[in-house]
Amino acid sequence: MTAGGIATAVDQILENRRSEVYRRIAEISQEATRSRATFTGLVTPAPRVADAHEWKRWESRHEILRTWQRRSMELLAASVEGDAPPDLARSFLDHLPDNIGWTHHRGLPLRCVGMPVFFRTDQASDGTILEVQCPGSLWGVHEILFEWFVADGSKGLGDIRPLSAEFTRALWRHVGGEPIVHHLLDNASHPAGERFFIQRARRGIRYFGFDEDVRPHDCNFVRAHDFLTLCYENFAKERTQRLANGDSPYDLPPVALFDQKLLLALPFAEETRDHFSDEVRALFPFTTSLTPKGLLREDGEWLSIEQFARLPRSQRCYFLKYAGSDVSMNWGSRAVFHLGKLSHAACESRLRSALERYSRGERWILQQECDSEMEVEFVTRDGEISLTAAHSKHSVFYGPRGPLGQLDMFERFYKVHGSSETVTSISLHQGSGPRRADDDEVRQRLPASHGGKPGNSSN
Repeated sequence: MTAGGIATAVDQILENRRSEVYRRIAEISQEATRSRATFTGLVTPAPRVADAHEWKRWESRHEILRTWQRRSMELLAASVEGDAPPDLARSFLDHLPDNIGWTHHRGLPLRCVGMPVFFRTDQASDGTILEVQCPGSLWGVHEILFEWFVADGSKGLGDIRPLSAEFTRALWRHVGGEPIVHHLLDNASHPAGERFFIQRARRGIRYFGFDEDVRPHDCNFVRAHDFLTLCYENFAKERTQRLANGDSPYDLPPVALFDQKLLLALPFAEETRDHFSDEVRALFPFTTSLTPKGLLREDGEWLSIEQFARLPRSQRCYFLKYAGSDVSMNWGSRAVFHLGKLSHAACESRLRSALERYSRGERWILQQECDSEMEVEFVTRDGEISLTAAHSKHSVFYGPRGPLGQLDMFERFYKVHGSSETVTSISLHQGSGPRRADDDEVRQRLPASHGGKPGNSSN
């Protein structure tokens, strides 16, 4: 065969393999969960390779993010104790029914309920953090794409642990022994992905409802995707009572704080900015609350709703976002509007509508747009390699000590939230990031039934 013939044959083999990509990913999902829905988007031909400095930046941010969370919790505690400005206190809890609002929070030792253990930051391409999800979804999407890239022979993955193994190691250290997990999936935005992640994490962790020898009272770590679930689950009373003894079994604390986008505005607001450092403010785009007075701009000027709406569209490049704890509004890019894409009249109408329930505690924020567009290659449903320009979102998964992995998403629509047309990949960080190195610390303590293989990434 001639050189040209060999090249043509190789190209044909590669094309045939690519045409099977989505079938093979679905089979990985089906094998683990009896569902093909773990990943339904589009995938890049190979993992994204990021600069080593990028991972070091994510590591350095961990303590700054913890400080932001800690100071926000202090403001909530001060509000419940009557030591914070009344309007701030109302913004945290007035929008909630009393049994999960003021009464619930007055019954908790707020200064010792703990911080989120695992969380996900959603960032623009320049690293600006747009939102923080506690614990957030997409853990299973990262996991299945890692497995797919390994199965497809992608380079650079041989000595890197999957996200489930990083989670396992971090959780063993956090609980100081064997983790036994109750993962409440009722309000998970992507339950198929979370179930996939659970199945992979079960190589080193036991789960209530999945492992036959686990009872609810055995669980020492409780995961949920919103605090309302933690208030209403069957064992809420017993678990929250443990907080009084300084023992928190929770991933997401059972408080109406870390569900709220309001936290993004606290470092910039006149009444709370002194509680936060410039390092904290540098993490986020300028974010301000919508109030009856209007809104505060980054230059310190206050604008009324009418004044803001009359600005040219180029000066209205803000996202209006619902900032409270209502789960029907605060996930999946719901209740998020780009004000620069609206006419003057539509912008004013949208702002007035958002302000209508202010007196009842409902809050909305305006966050400056952070441009995040990139070109990305992806595999089409027909197996072709295509190039597109898209809006991007880069999600870093954090544990108690730092970052565990990164997922990248690209979509033509400005709301990048995981549709069937979203291109998704994982990032490899050269010279740093999670490595498979030494798992003995965890392996030696695993029950024999788990095979002692927390780092095993095989199917």
